Amino acid sequence: MDLVETKIARGAEIPEEVHEHPVLKFPPGFLWGSSTSSHQVEGGNDKNDWWEWEKKPHHIADGTLSGSASGHYARYKEDFALARNNHQNAHRLSIEWSRVEPTKGEWNVSELRHYRDVLMELKSHSFTVMLTLHHFTIPTWLADEGGWENPRTIFYFNRFVKWVADELGDLVDIWVTVNEPMIYVSQGYLYGAWPPGKKSIISSYRVFRNLTRAHKKAYLTLHDTLDRRDRTVKVGIAQNVISFEPYRRHKMIDMWFVRFADRLWNHWFFSRTKRHHDFIGINYYFHYRVAFVPRDYAHFFFQVRNENREVSDVGWEVYPPGIFRVIADMASYGKPMYITENGIAVTNDDKRNRFIVAHVKEIYHAIAAGMDVRGYFHWSLLDNFEWEKGFGPRFGLIEVDYATMERRPRKSLGIYGEIAQENGIKHDLLRFLGHMVK
Repeated sequence: MDLVETKIARGAEIPEEVHEHPVLKFPPGFLWGSSTSSHQVEGGNDKNDWWEWEKKPHHIADGTLSGSASGHYARYKEDFALARNNHQNAHRLSIEWSRVEPTKGEWNVSELRHYRDVLMELKSHSFTVMLTLHHFTIPTWLADEGGWENPRTIFYFNRFVKWVADELGDLVDIWVTVNEPMIYVSQGYLYGAWPPGKKSIISSYRVFRNLTRAHKKAYLTLHDTLDRRDRTVKVGIAQNVISFEPYRRHKMIDMWFVRFADRLWNHWFFSRTKRHHDFIGINYYFHYRVAFVPRDYAHFFFQVRNENREVSDVGWEVYPPGIFRVIADMASYGKPMYITENGIAVTNDDKRNRFIVAHVKEIYHAIAAGMDVRGYFHWSLLDNFEWEKGFGPRFGLIEVDYATMERRPRKSLGIYGEIAQENGIKHDLLRFLGHMVK
């Protein structure tokens, strides 16, 4: 008998096993933040294409309008204080183009002052500021001129970028020119689910081409404008990067379609905008198992196979290893990377706690493997208006009562705050993954 068996035979009490590991530490200076977008949280954005889209029947799943959204326009100080009190050190937000240029060629100075106050409030909390310039919405006057199908929009967008850089550039650390260009193209111009509601491959390509050109021009404008002021300028995009894998690994056609889908969705924009990125922004939500089904026109490129796996309230599969895969994929560009969005729509906050710990742990492993990830921005700080889905999905670390605009910090805000404060994952947080902590 070994020592334990001998003690059991003698009736001796066996001490509880101590199971401890060191903190999974992130590099010094790592950014821990959360993300928002203007139309989804501010409220009162009544001069853009989304406002007009919402008013038409059947465009929003729950029949709601963005209206006052999350009331962030008036309550940003309260919201930022909640983030900072929970140890976040960075924030990603967007500026609403239709607020500052509500009429073609006319700038609203009072809205400029508002955004300056917003950014100064972030700086008062010592936040690193990441500012998005195009987060899906465009002014109504621009939509009336054809929006991103019109090549002239490149000029209008660059004029807007130059104006923002001149007026607010001293308060911005990291610039995102375009958020999720492939989502914008596919939802608005291929599937017709977003404004302008088109279903055209030709229109989709025109918009894609104009977005790539606009990004390159904006990249040069931001550097030309701010480099002269001795500002350290970082410019990139936030790309929705999907984790693809073949459903049938022995089928060459599935493997080919994985490569095709990956190149088309994840890399095409970057291949057209080489040398115009200081970093790679990764929004990670989706993991798809790809099976080529030529009979199914609606899913010509892939099928989503969930197989009763864990999903969010909007049906998106929860797959933490996928964030490691997309980081490894995008590391091929040799640029610093930021996770610019990653989150889950759930009313069960325990799921969110597990989601955060599991995904952040995968990022830790990516860094340990030598990948240059410099920050994580959780989506979202607040519950918000989730585009065509309306107010049903709950993505926020902070719950919003839409009737009163009361803020109710969820437990997940504190859990994420523990990670940010420690700049790492303490061993006891692994309990959310079913890991023994004693």
